[in-house]
Amino acid sequence: MARLLRDLARNLEQESSPLNGVREEVGSLHGRLRAIQAVLEDAEEKQLRDQLVKDWLRELRELACDAEDMFDSLITDARLLQHRDHHLVSNLEIPAHVFKAQVTDLLGRLDGIDKRREKLLLSRERVGGGDKGRRPRTDTSHLEHAQFVVGREDDISAVIKLLLTDDPDNGSDDGVSVIPIIGMGGLGKTTLSHKVFEHGAVGERFKSRMWVCVSDDFDLKRILREMIKFHSKMPIDLNISEATLESRILEFLEGKPFLLVLDDVWPEDCGGEWERLKIVLNKGGKGSKVLITSRTEKVSEIMVTHKPYRLGCLPEDKCLSLFNKIAFKGEACFSGLRKELEQIGKRIVQKCKGLPLAVKAMAGLLRDIVDIREWKAILRSEIWEVDETKLDDMGRVRVLPALQLSYYHLPSTLKQCFAYCSIFPKAYVFKREDLVKLWMAEAFLQPGGIDKSPQEVGSEYFDELLMRSFFQFSDMDGKVVYKMHDLIHDMAVSVSKPYCVLVKGTGSSRSSVASRHVSLMCENAEQPLSEVIANSKKLRTLLLPTDYLKNFGQALGMLFHSLPYMRALDLSSSELKQLPDSIAELKLLRYLDLSQTEIQALPNSICRLYNLETLKLLGCRWLFTLPEDLADLVNLCHLELDGMFWFKATSLPPRMGNLTKLQNLHSFIVGQDPGHGIRELSHLACLVGTLHISKLENAWDAAEANLKEKANLQKVVFQWSSTSDREHEEVDHARIFEDLRPHKNVEVLQVSYYKGSAFPSWLRDGVVDNLVSVSLTHCINCKILSLGDLLHLRELNLKGMAELEEWLGEGPSLRRLKLSSCPKLRVLPRMFPSMRVMKIKRCDGLEVLPVTPHLQFLTLDSNSSLKGWQEVQIRFLLPNERGQYVAVHRWSHMNLLEMMVTRCPKLEGLPKKFAPQKLEIHHCELINELPSQEFASRLQHLALVGCNDGTLVRAIPYTASLVSLVISGISNLSIFPEWPPLPGLEALYIHDCQDLESLSAGKGGSLQALASVKLLSVRNCPRLITLAVKGLPLQLECLSISSCPNLRSLGPKGTVTSLTQLKNAYILDCPVLDSLPEDGFPVSVEHLHIENCPLLRDRRDGAEGGGPDWPKINKIPDLVMIDSSPSSTSYQIPNAEILGAFSALRSLFALGPVNPDDPELQSSSFDEAIHVIHALDQSYGLNSHQVEGLHRLEMDWRRIASAASAAKRDQEQLLGHLSAMNHFKTSLLDTVSRHETLKQQGELLERQDEEDQLKIKELKARLERVKAQSAQIKSQRLANFDRAKQLSLQFSQLGREAGQHEKRMTEAGTSLSSAEQQWGAFRDTIVEVTSLFE
Repeated sequence: MARLLRDLARNLEQESSPLNGVREEVGSLHGRLRAIQAVLEDAEEKQLRDQLVKDWLRELRELACDAEDMFDSLITDARLLQHRDHHLVSNLEIPAHVFKAQVTDLLGRLDGIDKRREKLLLSRERVGGGDKGRRPRTDTSHLEHAQFVVGREDDISAVIKLLLTDDPDNGSDDGVSVIPIIGMGGLGKTTLSHKVFEHGAVGERFKSRMWVCVSDDFDLKRILREMIKFHSKMPIDLNISEATLESRILEFLEGKPFLLVLDDVWPEDCGGEWERLKIVLNKGGKGSKVLITSRTEKVSEIMVTHKPYRLGCLPEDKCLSLFNKIAFKGEACFSGLRKELEQIGKRIVQKCKGLPLAVKAMAGLLRDIVDIREWKAILRSEIWEVDETKLDDMGRVRVLPALQLSYYHLPSTLKQCFAYCSIFPKAYVFKREDLVKLWMAEAFLQPGGIDKSPQEVGSEYFDELLMRSFFQFSDMDGKVVYKMHDLIHDMAVSVSKPYCVLVKGTGSSRSSVASRHVSLMCENAEQPLSEVIANSKKLRTLLLPTDYLKNFGQALGMLFHSLPYMRALDLSSSELKQLPDSIAELKLLRYLDLSQTEIQALPNSICRLYNLETLKLLGCRWLFTLPEDLADLVNLCHLELDGMFWFKATSLPPRMGNLTKLQNLHSFIVGQDPGHGIRELSHLACLVGTLHISKLENAWDAAEANLKEKANLQKVVFQWSSTSDREHEEVDHARIFEDLRPHKNVEVLQVSYYKGSAFPSWLRDGVVDNLVSVSLTHCINCKILSLGDLLHLRELNLKGMAELEEWLGEGPSLRRLKLSSCPKLRVLPRMFPSMRVMKIKRCDGLEVLPVTPHLQFLTLDSNSSLKGWQEVQIRFLLPNERGQYVAVHRWSHMNLLEMMVTRCPKLEGLPKKFAPQKLEIHHCELINELPSQEFASRLQHLALVGCNDGTLVRAIPYTASLVSLVISGISNLSIFPEWPPLPGLEALYIHDCQDLESLSAGKGGSLQALASVKLLSVRNCPRLITLAVKGLPLQLECLSISSCPNLRSLGPKGTVTSLTQLKNAYILDCPVLDSLPEDGFPVSVEHLHIENCPLLRDRRDGAEGGGPDWPKINKIPDLVMIDSSPSSTSYQIPNAEILGAFSALRSLFALGPVNPDDPELQSSSFDEAIHVIHALDQSYGLNSHQVEGLHRLEMDWRRIASAASAAKRDQEQLLGHLSAMNHFKTSLLDTVSRHETLKQQGELLERQDEEDQLKIKELKARLERVKAQSAQIKSQRLANFDRAKQLSLQFSQLGREAGQHEKRMTEAGTSLSSAEQQWGAFRDTIVEVTSLFE
């Protein structure tokens, strides 16, 4: 009602108002409503025990809603009429006869309400409620107490012990063990389980952990889908069958111990669904556990294999400690009242009866109250007398008195925001921004004045509810999520009836005439929606808060004609393909969500939705354009479109400048036609985040954009076309760039295809001094770079600067530098004191590198003139044991951890003083020395590729740290030199050595000297005739031989059988290998894969089906022999190469840099890991199981990095690649514009398919394999599954051996889809890791 009073008062104050014709009646309505508002607080409390008061409040609320609907409709009609006539009307007064009868009716209804108010004896003065007696909020630490866990240490330890101990009495000798945690609502079962779930020891024991909130609906298909989603970090197709879900679950669960948490399970929902789920879970590895939380003992009777752990009430002293931590935050504000308030607080805590949720709610309520009378009023409240031990019809505890009190004392604005949340299902994950937009649509937010936007006000409301425990947050798998406790949700349902209804399907809760806000929780929504339309003509909200693909059938057409008061409409994730013109009849609509639909175009009638504030179009992959009259939506604040739309868009509707409230306009394309010029940006003062302006050659009036006044932009992208129709015209590019000066708050600047010869003064002089990242690409006429004193600049990317000759100034704060294709740049600043990551590629004029004392990652690629390094001693001030700073002198490259040098023909050597962890040298003829033994103590990975002779191979130093060694493309090397002692070497790759004749080492040495090697991969060595004359490493576990056309023997008798640890062997494309080892394979071999070795096939089969080699292999458990057709285009990568990739990648990141807490130390290894996976996929065409294995490996790396600082890492990685993506976008758009419409759409669809590869990649790969190997598909799938299993076992073994380093791994990965989208950019910056990955 507060909003109605506010609107009425505003119209009464205006001289020109649509309501002037009935000003007297409106004034009477306003005055009488204000009188009623004065007693609302008393009525809110009395309704709990007085049905008459409750009925009175309900009638008053319905009258207020009807009045709002009427006045909103009238005012909207007036505004639409004004807009239709296209001129300003000073007097918008609507004739009184149009709505005087409606106002009179409202006044008549109000007479009856007012009379009953007097009879109910409601009081105007109350202690409590609202904001009275509260101290001002001085902090925003609303999250600090949200996860306080006090007094549960013993419970946490006990549950952890149950999970880590194999209990012989748990009744589960073969199957999964189920441990229930039983306790009443509000005790903290979920919080306890979360602490256990995130405990380090639990993570170490269970590498696979999943969390599913079951709540009211024990739906097997949903649970399986959530398990896969949690494990894979990937979205799951909603239409996937249950059988397929079970199959995918088994791919990563079968044979491996896992932990599954099923939170908030109810027995009436279990039934046969649990038994079916248990069949799947029982196929997991020995020691697997399921942790269940529930309020009732019946669950343990149905699901238990272990006696339940009963969680008791929290002891009073612990409750008091929890209360004090929250309630007395900011102790100074309570001054001398602290002791007296503590005594009152102690008595309030006693009334909470050991329930942490109730304690938190009370503490959050009292935290800001400094009036001792209000504390006493809360203590004496009659609400405490409600019997909270009674159960409802479902066996659930009724609303706790403490929660009722907390709700009662909410300000009225927050009450309606909280009650509105009841239309979301239990366990729903709330997104703050989305919820605030819905609150905006319902006009729940009070005006914040000129200093606060509605979004800021809404965020404050959300934080207040969070602080008072109406929302809860948790850090699940590295991501903060907001949920509502079940008991809180129950209370929201109780206080919002009958206005808010959640409909789960036909026969469930039904809407009524009084219903204003409804959500549908069903796949087939046609019948429930039809019922809602028939029953609730005054509906304001219709949401679909599920991921199901909804089908509305014929009901959708009725919706637009029947519900004129709709404010928020969600049609997302539905089969909607076309929006009817009748959408315009929802003239009060403020929020419209069409995301994830098949819609191809929006009707222009949508532009008549004058009140529309939020339009969501995310994931509409067939939507290429926006409606022509979009500019008529003058109240639009949020236009939500994903990056693919902006990539596809070639133009925007005209007059975008009319949208003065718009906050997110990701891209603006400057055109020459009226309404498309850059001056349209002038009045878009509310823009936030990123603004990408393209086709700037058309921005002759660039100053009109007024960018320097847009203080909320964080990133600006200025892009000229790579080619332009105006190239022959004189365009003053320099003046355009000068006039594009952004606000000094901008942190990221990207410029591409700028045609001017000099950069603007505001960039040269460092005027925009908060810049953190600058990217200048293809600015082909600029000769001098000057960035002024940008003290915050951390990242600089220069690419395609064809004429750049000079860099003026220094970069004292730069931490990342990427130079690419700057052929005339000869000199860099002498020193970069803060540099951490440097990549220089195709800079042919550069001869000497700068001094970089803190450099950690260096990549040099194709720099034809680069000759040497500046090695100097640097004086560092470092703290000693007593905390005193002392001077230490170190060589300038001693911090360097990783170096990759490729095709630098004049580079004569490496730095003399540096000790890398990872070193790769590719095709650098003059480099003939490696770090000496003194500086090789931390070298873990070494790759020598494309050298002319064996000089570098002979220079390999002795070191115990080396784990992975790659020798590839070495010419004139017929035999290896004697190996130095390498006691830690685990993986050895010998590839593409055209002259290699023997794997034996000089002076009688052999590979057996490398005793610790577990993986040996030999590929493409055409002169190799015998694998090993003098034996192989005895600890070998995996042997891979491929593409050796002259290989005839694996060695003399005993060579292979002596490998007692060998588990996996792969022999591929060895056409003249005519026999297997004379004495066969050792009994340890579990998997043997032979492919394209025709002579071996003949010896296996023989003339009568059993050849001479058959007895040597017939007892191997997993035997695969394939003779692929020469025409086959699909080559399956051998598991040996995958395992080799595992080992190589392990050397990149499993052992890790010395300081894993710095995300910048992770970036180069991350790039290498992605490059390895991408190279494998591109080179070999991985099958689904192999892709899954590599994806899991990638996710393991993501977990390592995210444990340090995921958000920071992701941001810094993406910033380095966005410019290249934008350049690619420009060239594509310019090309597409020259083609016919159909061809353009075809190219767009192709790029869209790339965007959607997350959903279809696996199906597409399988289809390609079916076409290529249709005759062998059945056996190949079985073989792939078996190989995946062996792959998992092998990787687990490697993981255990590196256990001390893998403890840094956590289950906190970011989405795999992000990495897949980055692959293309990574290929531009990373050259082949080894020839294995070419």
